[in-house]
Amino acid sequence: METDLHLINRVKEQGDSFSVQELIDRHSGIYVEMVNKYLPDNMDGIMKNDVLEDKNFCIYDAAIKFDESKNTKFSTYIGNLARWKCLNIFNKNTKFPQCSVDETIGSNISCDSATNKIETKEDIERIFLAIDLIEDNRAKKIFKMRYRNTKKLTPWKNIAKKLDLSIQGCINIHNKHLTEIKKYV
Repeated sequence: METDLHLINRVKEQGDSFSVQELIDRHSGIYVEMVNKYLPDNMDGIMKNDVLEDKNFCIYDAAIKFDESKNTKFSTYIGNLARWKCLNIFNKNTKFPQCSVDETIGSNISCDSATNKIETKEDIERIFLAIDLIEDNRAKKIFKMRYRNTKKLTPWKNIAKKLDLSIQGCINIHNKHLTEIKKYV
């Protein structure tokens, strides 16, 4: 029986389909196990079956990209790739949930606004009205300084210098009140 390294080298050098199939047969279990472990079955926007169907391509791609000088086994490499793929999909879906046309009908915010794109002056006006409802004057100043120019954000360094705060302090105040503003928008 040939080692994984011999099969990988044949895939890289000759594009040998037999070697690819042998790697798929050997390492499919690891890939499937990682997908089942890191992706929930019933999450909106994530099609676990799509990730599982990508198994053959992911193993082939891993064989092409595998670097034996890193002193890792190919099975470990496949497991880590599958894990990171799942975590990236999961995180992307939780940060930027998918928006359907049915969900946006009847809402005040367009689908573009729901996906963090400010398209119209009305969107900007609603945001600045929400900023005025914040009780913390420092937060009002930070938001107005940061977003007053619609083409380019004011750098945190400039805001911190004008308000005589640290950069991280400005970011913390901003993030603390961001959820409050989202309620009004």
